[in-house]
Amino acid sequence: MKKFREKQRRGTENFPFAYYKENYANHMIKLHWHPEIELLYGIDGELAVNVSEEKFILKPGDILFINPEELHSYKPHTPRVEYHAAVFDAALFQFKGGHFFEQDFTSPIVSGTLKFPRMIHHEHEKYDVVCPIVHRLFNENIKSKPLLFADLTTLFCTLMENELLRKVSDASSYKKSEDIKMCIKYMEDNYTRKITLAELADLVHMSPNYFCNYFKKQTGISPFTQLNYIRVKQAAKLLLNTDDSVVAVAESCGFENVSFFIRKFKAIQGCTPSVYRKGKASDGLQAI
Repeated sequence: MKKFREKQRRGTENFPFAYYKENYANHMIKLHWHPEIELLYGIDGELAVNVSEEKFILKPGDILFINPEELHSYKPHTPRVEYHAAVFDAALFQFKGGHFFEQDFTSPIVSGTLKFPRMIHHEHEKYDVVCPIVHRLFNENIKSKPLLFADLTTLFCTLMENELLRKVSDASSYKKSEDIKMCIKYMEDNYTRKITLAELADLVHMSPNYFCNYFKKQTGISPFTQLNYIRVKQAAKLLLNTDDSVVAVAESCGFENVSFFIRKFKAIQGCTPSVYRKGKASDGLQAI
């Protein structure tokens, strides 16, 4: 599926954990998925988060879980937003010899038959039980493997003991996710040419109108918004790595109109293609 399925290694092989403290405005984390668990904790401002077909506003103190392989994206909902994020592999909690934690937690999480609670906010009845653990996780020595492991294990045991993990038997949500991932892969493989709504809809055996609503419900954006992200991502790489003209880059990435390309590039990257190319080093601009 796999260009929008993130491939980067989190942490190290024997401790697959990565921590981020994000502080930005006017920047969207594009639609993607990965095999790791993700945990978000709001610090300041508000973050709009799309996970599958659900939409949330992460506020200060809120806790949000993203399960392995779930489609998600997020962007600032206020002019300024700050939050903690931890991304880690369930392999961190694999044990040998029929360990109860492996049977009751790790294996079901990896297989998708057990899900985290989506959002735990101030009004949640178990907030006062869960929040101190998450707060400690992100505010003590974030580089200490023993303390991180202890806090994560405590967090998961607390979720289990308070019956906050959800058992899943319905396969429909998995199929929806796979449908969207297949369409995104198709866009990735064919972005250089014209792609119609009808051919995307045909991939999942839907009418064009139904598919458009289906895609937007699952991701929070339209199919062509996603296609423009893919094309702009590829265009940004060409601008950095070739001397091709802006017109040539636009055409090679599937844009039939250069004015439309410039407009979409600026909306996504925050500047025009020419400015992006000139400022790539000094301004620290990066391809999305």
